[in-house]
Amino acid sequence: MGFEQIVGQNLLVRALERSLRSGEVSHAYLFAGPQGSGKKTLAFLFAQALNCPGENPPCGECLSCRKTRSGNHPNVFYVKPQGSSIKIEQLRELKEKLFYLPTEGFKKICIIDDADTLTLPAGNSILKILEEPPEDLVFLLLSSRPQALLQTILSRCIHFYLRPLADQEMAALLESKKPLPPAERELLISLAGGNPGRALQMLTQGSRQEKLEEACELLRRMECSSEAELFSLAEELTRRDDLQEIIAVFVLIFRQRLHCRINGVPEDVLLEMFKPLNKIDSSCAGASEAKTLTKKSSLLRLEKTCRALLHLQNELLGNVNRRLALEVFLLTMRGVV
Repeated sequence: MGFEQIVGQNLLVRALERSLRSGEVSHAYLFAGPQGSGKKTLAFLFAQALNCPGENPPCGECLSCRKTRSGNHPNVFYVKPQGSSIKIEQLRELKEKLFYLPTEGFKKICIIDDADTLTLPAGNSILKILEEPPEDLVFLLLSSRPQALLQTILSRCIHFYLRPLADQEMAALLESKKPLPPAERELLISLAGGNPGRALQMLTQGSRQEKLEEACELLRRMECSSEAELFSLAEELTRRDDLQEIIAVFVLIFRQRLHCRINGVPEDVLLEMFKPLNKIDSSCAGASEAKTLTKKSSLLRLEKTCRALLHLQNELLGNVNRRLALEVFLLTMRGVV
């Protein structure tokens, strides 16, 4: 299989295909997007295509494509962090290999995963190669935080951003993997936030129920804590690896609250929508809280909280002080700011 594996990135894929057809391949590309957006999959497909002899590369079947896919191609190099960063020691031996002529295929390709973790010496080492690159060398830099890369490196790359998938695209992806009941599919799409990798991970791990229950309990604590306790809660949330998923559940819950209030839907419907999956029931700490809060929250406050949640989601995708962003949201939710 070729680029058809990449869902929802048609403009990006067409641009790469045009460069392959024309032979106008840059020496450096940046594939940016959140973890799970498909950067690594795209990079290895492009690496296959660069050395594939087929008419419509990558064919996925030739020896070169198979070697690249399995990580055994002698001219495709993959670098990732050792510990928390990519160190200069990792690049010293690699640099020598990058200047050899290709032993197979047409190009040497160096894929650098989490390129934003390059130490300053390692980044400068890459920069020196980019300033005078060998004719047959292509760098593919992958990053979820491109703003953390050296500007001098960024300026030498062609940038591609893997956008979040639309709900319809996510639904089609999930349907192709494992058909789900509508209510469960809606929850998973909301939790994934347009991220295909995250959606497929939750699909296989079956963690949706647990995430919702955790979010309900956190929501109860947000509404019942004192202002001083909110700051401790913000610190706790800052340390969570699944913060984006938890925020996605909050968005789903508050959107449903807003829908109930605007359309005059009985408050019980907010809980009924989760019953097909037993997502919120009397045993869930946040269930009664959800109903109580829907009754007492004004429409203006619900709208303000929804806007604050969406703003928080966007902020967390960038280089932001997570704790400060969470503190502002929690105080906004409680009507303090």
